[in-house]
Amino acid sequence: MVDKRSGRQSAEAAEQTKRSILCAAADLFSQKGFDKVSVREISEAAGVSHGLIRHHFGSKEQIWHRICDEIHLYIQGLMHTLVEETDPALPPNKRLFQMMVRLMASLLIDPRPSRLAASAMGSKEELFDYLYDLTGNTEKVFLAELERTQQAGYLTDSNMAEIKWFCCMFSDAPATLRPLLTQTYGSNNDEALLAHWRLFARLIAPLLGIEESEIPDPKDLRELMVQGTCVDGHML
Repeated sequence: MVDKRSGRQSAEAAEQTKRSILCAAADLFSQKGFDKVSVREISEAAGVSHGLIRHHFGSKEQIWHRICDEIHLYIQGLMHTLVEETDPALPPNKRLFQMMVRLMASLLIDPRPSRLAASAMGSKEELFDYLYDLTGNTEKVFLAELERTQQAGYLTDSNMAEIKWFCCMFSDAPATLRPLLTQTYGSNNDEALLAHWRLFARLIAPLLGIEESEIPDPKDLRELMVQGTCVDGHML
């Protein structure tokens, strides 16, 4: 007779192994780029055999696809929570501002989605296409908020692509330009990220008609981060 509890434990162990592999791969891809990471490096970082990675995922590309699926669920969770938690009675410009500054706080705390997107852009075209096809569905939620804001007379000269570009620049810069971030704001990572976030908030505020006194003044970015659907607000 098969021990059902043992079977369940084996399934849970297998799932935990897959999560460990995905976490290790996401960290490596975000740090070094997809092309510069080998399956052997992933196996060493995850503490599993090369063959076990092949067994669970088949190829490095399949690991990438699974991570992209996780990114999509993570961003989708962020956007859903932002919509639910932002006061619907606020004017559209103030509502969009709150959503943007909280989203930026979350992306700065966990930079892997931004870094993985940058990695895809510098690698195989199909990798970027797969990620873009997934995130395109999530953008529809943000687009509705942008359109209401434009109807109220703000950001009328901007479009979704430009807003996305602006946010990507700010979310990815601390990782891409780490030495310059340190030189500008000091070596304490939390304080540097907070100062970088404040720069983003100060630049976007006047475009949305937000007074300086209305800009949040957190002591730590975690006060603003969105929990989404993942543990501690982090994907994977």
